Amino acid sequence: MKDTEFLKSSLIVNRGIYNNQITFENTLESFNNAITNNYAILFSVNITEDDVLIVYHDDNLTRLMNLKDKINSIKYSELNYLCPYHVPTIEEALNTIAGKVPIIINMRVTGKKHFPEKELAKLLDKYNGKFAVLSRNAKIIRWFNKNRPNYIIGEILTRSYNFSLSNCLIETDFKSINVEYYNLYKIKKIKESSLVIGYLIDNQEKYLVYKEVFDNLVIDKVYELQMIEEVL
Repeated sequence: MKDTEFLKSSLIVNRGIYNNQITFENTLESFNNAITNNYAILFSVNITEDDVLIVYHDDNLTRLMNLKDKINSIKYSELNYLCPYHVPTIEEALNTIAGKVPIIINMRVTGKKHFPEKELAKLLDKYNGKFAVLSRNAKIIRWFNKNRPNYIIGEILTRSYNFSLSNCLIETDFKSINVEYYNLYKIKKIKESSLVIGYLIDNQEKYLVYKEVFDNLVIDKVYELQMIEEVL
């Protein structure tokens, strides 16, 4: 039986601890802030035009850089030239975190002819630390279930992806559910066979409401919840 207890061992911070002014999301600095405060880290993996696996959440540069370019249409060197901070590769992120805290890796790759599961798995096979792979894409989940059955695998469920019990038939070790769309009956049913992690908690009120409902929570903007004194 797989050991999933590390997914409950500490709260999970989304993209590290950052403010996007001094310290930016999904950077080595934001991850070090999370490590210092002993939080597990959730980050997203994307892929550039030249097939470099990077830690970057969005599919484009609009929100962070006010540019229209898509991640899968730009080379890694060009991305770092345009970006006001260093965008780490997945290998850099793994080397920085180095098993100090648990990690959850969200596969957000879109618009490519192939999914880089094999490339990511090669890195994770050598990683010395607790980790889980998360996705909303059934093909990605099934690939890992078949080719890396020892991995801890999770599925993202949202309203836009028809959150219903019939959509929970893919075999995974945990489910990640948007707290805004939760249904207590459905969560209780899902918890009969897997852990349930709620996302995203971005204020103290949500935290107090949902901490008793889910097995664990993904926190965004930790410093605004006054859960740490000062890390930036």
